[in-house]
Amino acid sequence: MFEFTIRECDFLNKFKEMLTEYVSKSYKFTMSYISNPTLAQHQDNERLILIVINKSVFQNLYSFLKLNESNMQFAAFSCLEAAVNSMRLYNVLSSDSNNMCSYITSPDFSLDKCELDRLEKQKKYVKHEEFSLREFSKGLHAINNFELKNSSISTQLVDNSVYLGISCGKTVSDELQHEVRKNLVGAYLSLQKHNQMFFNGGIDNELEELEDNLYAKFLEYIKKFS
Repeated sequence: MFEFTIRECDFLNKFKEMLTEYVSKSYKFTMSYISNPTLAQHQDNERLILIVINKSVFQNLYSFLKLNESNMQFAAFSCLEAAVNSMRLYNVLSSDSNNMCSYITSPDFSLDKCELDRLEKQKKYVKHEEFSLREFSKGLHAINNFELKNSSISTQLVDNSVYLGISCGKTVSDELQHEVRKNLVGAYLSLQKHNQMFFNGGIDNELEELEDNLYAKFLEYIKKFS
């Protein structure tokens, strides 16, 4: 099993365990929400599309966490990027019927355009500090596709050598530890934002309690590493 070997490792491993539980409970809640026509009022064809996209979110999050445990970071980060992009798509389709219609009928549908149009309407494009799925996805893409050459390569080096196995080996470089730590937090913030698309309000008290506990752990994380 993957474990942090950097400072505050006990704290970080606890955060990872809580995040894994959060992913599991969020999947069960969001799927039950979408499939309930009294809670999520969509046409049948729209509901099927949203169910498939939401399933992609959680399949890729599960894969991200499991691949971390095997130190297979290229694959793990790619799965996280796919999860975040599925969240972005769910966001624009579920919140705007025009976007859903365009997605179904138009071969020229653009996720980026939908997001930018929405930001401009909200007048938050220039000054907006909320965590951005779009920006997080762009950062992951740059690492996964070696656009950030130094960062992409250096994360795979240990003592100036590249581990020749499929995984990144038992010893993980400081740069890679940093990326794993950063992306675990990014995964949490992404899922937290995704879950805001679903009304809870006491429907699932157990999930609400876990969200509160994980958020408290996140604030503790900020204090430790800021």
